[in-house]
Amino acid sequence: MRCQAREEDSYLSKATKPMTLPIYSIEGTPTGQVLTVPEGLLAFEPNTHLIYLDVKRILAAARQGTHKTKTRGEVQGSKRKLYRQKGTGRARMGSIRNPIRRGGGTIHGPVPRDYAIKLNDKEKRLARLGAFVMHLHNGTLWVVESLQYPQPKTKLFLRTMQGLGWEETPLQVYTHGYNPVAYLSARNVPRVAVAPAETWNTYDLARASHLLWEKAALEKLFQSFSV
Repeated sequence: MRCQAREEDSYLSKATKPMTLPIYSIEGTPTGQVLTVPEGLLAFEPNTHLIYLDVKRILAAARQGTHKTKTRGEVQGSKRKLYRQKGTGRARMGSIRNPIRRGGGTIHGPVPRDYAIKLNDKEKRLARLGAFVMHLHNGTLWVVESLQYPQPKTKLFLRTMQGLGWEETPLQVYTHGYNPVAYLSARNVPRVAVAPAETWNTYDLARASHLLWEKAALEKLFQSFSV
């Protein structure tokens, strides 16, 4: 309880101070411009349990659930009794499809099922915002003016990341709309994922050590929290 109280106090103390995010150029150098974080977003208190539940929901939804094993009634083989009950000196035995025999059925094996976990839309939104706010408070969010490179080149993207001081930790890049040039430039770089900002989710936010947002995409997000 004391640890939780300290965490809440730290978030509240940070929320009372105005926060600005420096904006970097496509080369990864500071432009001198800043983006002000809305007070409503800073005052938001992350719920770690909701983040856990939403990540669990996303991972569960990715499972196909098509696993299947055959029971003794489904494997191939005769149902006749292998040999008579008494007089052979051997243990009694019935069908060749008995689960204790090689090639027999499987006991309590997996069957096709749906792994989906239901979560309310409000809970999903709070979890997503909580994971994003944690990046804000931890200082692991970068903002660039644009990622519209002249042509899709991996070295151009790496030049941007070198200017930002990226240490090759898991990175999630959010672009303003679909940006095929940025996607092609970063797809060969390990531990980097690129997606439109409209598709952001709790799992991508939680697994990333750093976030890289295009300025236009982040401004659109902040507008929904402006007073």
